[in-house]
Amino acid sequence: MRSTERPWRRVFGGGRAMAAAVMILAAVLIGVLATGPDAAAQTAAQPQQQQSQPQQQPRTPPAAAKKPAATTAPAQPPAAKPESKPDTPAAASLESNRSALEEIEKALAAETHFEDTLAEMRRRLTPMRSDLRDTAQALEDELNQVTAQLKQLGDAPEDDEPKEDAGLAAERDKLEKRQSEVDAGLKQARLLIQRADDASIKVTDLRRGLFTKELLARSPGLFNRTFWGDLSDGIPSETGRVVQLVRAWWLYAANAAGRGNVIGALLTLAGFALAAVLLFRWLRQRLSQERMTAQFGRAFQAVMVLLVHAVAMPGAVLVTVLVLENFGLMPAWIKAIGVGLALAVLAASTGRAVALALFAPGEPGRRLFAWSDAEAARATRHLTWAARMLGLAAFLNLLHKTTTAPIALTVATSALLALVTAAIAFHFMWRTARSSVVDDDAPPGSAQGGIRIRVVLAVFVAGMLIPLATGYIALAAFVASRLVIVLTLTGALVILDAFVDALFGQVLSSSSERGRAVAALLGLSHRGLDLISTLLSGIIRVALLVVVILAVLGPWGVFADDVLSRVAEAAFGWQVGGVTISIQTILGAIAILLIGVLAVRGAQRWLQTSFLPRTALDPGLQHSIAALFGYAGLIGVLAAVLGAIGIDLQKIALIAGALSVGIGFGLQSIVQNFVSGLILLAERPIRVGDWVVVKNEEGFVRKISVRSTEIETFDRASVIIPNAEFITSSVKNWTHANTLGRVTLKVRVAYDSDVAQVRDILAGCARAHPLVLKAPPPGVYLLGFGEIGLDFELRCILSNVENGLTVKSDLHVAVLQKFRENGIKIPYPAHEERVPGPPLLAHEAALKEAPT
Repeated sequence: MRSTERPWRRVFGGGRAMAAAVMILAAVLIGVLATGPDAAAQTAAQPQQQQSQPQQQPRTPPAAAKKPAATTAPAQPPAAKPESKPDTPAAASLESNRSALEEIEKALAAETHFEDTLAEMRRRLTPMRSDLRDTAQALEDELNQVTAQLKQLGDAPEDDEPKEDAGLAAERDKLEKRQSEVDAGLKQARLLIQRADDASIKVTDLRRGLFTKELLARSPGLFNRTFWGDLSDGIPSETGRVVQLVRAWWLYAANAAGRGNVIGALLTLAGFALAAVLLFRWLRQRLSQERMTAQFGRAFQAVMVLLVHAVAMPGAVLVTVLVLENFGLMPAWIKAIGVGLALAVLAASTGRAVALALFAPGEPGRRLFAWSDAEAARATRHLTWAARMLGLAAFLNLLHKTTTAPIALTVATSALLALVTAAIAFHFMWRTARSSVVDDDAPPGSAQGGIRIRVVLAVFVAGMLIPLATGYIALAAFVASRLVIVLTLTGALVILDAFVDALFGQVLSSSSERGRAVAALLGLSHRGLDLISTLLSGIIRVALLVVVILAVLGPWGVFADDVLSRVAEAAFGWQVGGVTISIQTILGAIAILLIGVLAVRGAQRWLQTSFLPRTALDPGLQHSIAALFGYAGLIGVLAAVLGAIGIDLQKIALIAGALSVGIGFGLQSIVQNFVSGLILLAERPIRVGDWVVVKNEEGFVRKISVRSTEIETFDRASVIIPNAEFITSSVKNWTHANTLGRVTLKVRVAYDSDVAQVRDILAGCARAHPLVLKAPPPGVYLLGFGEIGLDFELRCILSNVENGLTVKSDLHVAVLQKFRENGIKIPYPAHEERVPGPPLLAHEAALKEAPT
């Protein structure tokens, strides 16, 4: 029982940590409550400036000048007063966007730019481009409508023609004027779209260049005396500002902390802590009773460990900050620090959570990798400490920004992050290399994997230490943070990928009981459920991979808003060869295609099984009608899909003309067979069910498709013959006009036989058979005088030529029986028949061959 509960204790161990954090903060509140009145008295005697937030002075970034006023894009465009108001909403929108775009272009023309200014421009450009596209689409629709109305009115009459009605002429003039106005507005909108796109590209290029410049900015290195001098001067200043900040918060809380506020905050925090503990216990009891497969169970426990350990401590910090702020015990500047602390704790907790979930130290039963316990524990410790260092650096940078610390402290924090991360990575490499020599219990193949990991870490360590030594501390810190983020996100991706794969591959599959229950609930077949599960699994895994890649590559110049803007552009459409293609049109075209194909196939099946069999048409004609209906329906669906995308028949004709040469040479055989198939279905020289002979193949026609025809031979073999063979070569069709057929029976009798009697016997056997037609009557003919007898031939007509072999066999049996009863002999050539015996000796063979 103990071994089964242990994993869940690890999973929900974060609940005790969160409760401990809440209890510590509660103790702080109790201290504030105890000293509340005295502190309030002291607050009244303090100067007013001590009760307020410490004055923050703006920091000047390194290697950057003061922002010029020209680079700041104002949040609102100036209220320009045009001479005349735009008469339509589209014109007003174009005028407003034009003014805002001119301001952005003017700001972009400045020599110096800053990240916040460029980000603000980007935020303004994104809705502007979307609004311009909407306006252009509305103007284009209106232009098409006006043009269609003008086509209905027709051209104005010539001078020598009768004059038209004055109302029609006035309406034409009005439409032509509106057409000119809308066309001008559309051209202006397209021009503004182009300018906005160019501005967006320029903003992106400037942001990437600025990021690269800041990343490669050189500062005094660790071996520079200036660096240590600035650091020694900045630490006391930073310490004093932090003490002043904490004192200001204490005084603010003491002044605002009434007993009711403190008691309310304490009760709220206690309620959150109790609810968290009860929730974790309920989940532990509920999930420990679930019966799960081995693979899904390990993946599910890994996800639970990841979520709990990643969310517990940051959630506790964030809840505490929000509760204190809600009860008036935390000012706004401290709330910002608290939120930053929660984010820093989230970074550290996520790294530890990924390590615990992925490597499962001490729990090989739920480990996703075939690693030994020592390897798992080593990887967990090093990734945990690296993530903690990243969280600490993030919080220190936030503290430096809040207290306007000297730039030397920010550089020192970046150097500390890079140095500690490099030391952790080097220590992991050293311990791994050492254990690979003495560890005999390592799984097979782990040595090669360890070598690859050490090589990758060595590259990152070099990427941190070399910039540190040469003064590129920002680059070293960036490499260090990227290493921790890549490892953390990759581990989370592996965990989620394993969970999704096990969920859709085992739980929601037709092979499991739950999967069959889901299929029955949704009305799906087992194959349909497996297909949908596979598709959903692939889509979710690809989405997770894309999210991780975007998160990893974000600071490398691929900004999130750039990616989102590209997605928005794809949703609203982009121009390809004069055709507007968007995600909406693509999804609509796919829906039309699926619904249309299903409808055509359903109607075709209804024709084949329900309607056509009740008509007087033969089965071959029924098949032709159903096939032609299916092809016509698919062509109509394809035309509807192309229309939904925006491709008209003229563009299809142009494409077909461009591909005519390729069709003439490369696709000649396919086109020939296609056209031949259409001819077969229309002209119907052969039909389904006909008995044909073509290319030394004989059998019944079973299916006529647009490219080939399927023939089933008498041996039950299917022969696929191209349709062109039925058009360009001779074909014997036994059942083309009707099923009548002739059967011939050749018989040889001795010369001493009675010819009249032989004729009567052959004709009587044919008339006696029920499948032989009485009219025309059977005929018996004497074909000639053979070498050993008289040659007769019996010819009779059958109603169905498919019964020819059976009738012929029956006639042979009947004729043979009659000949024996009447003593008519069937001659056969004389021949020697050697009786088997012992082989002749050599002298006996010589005597036998010697002439007598």
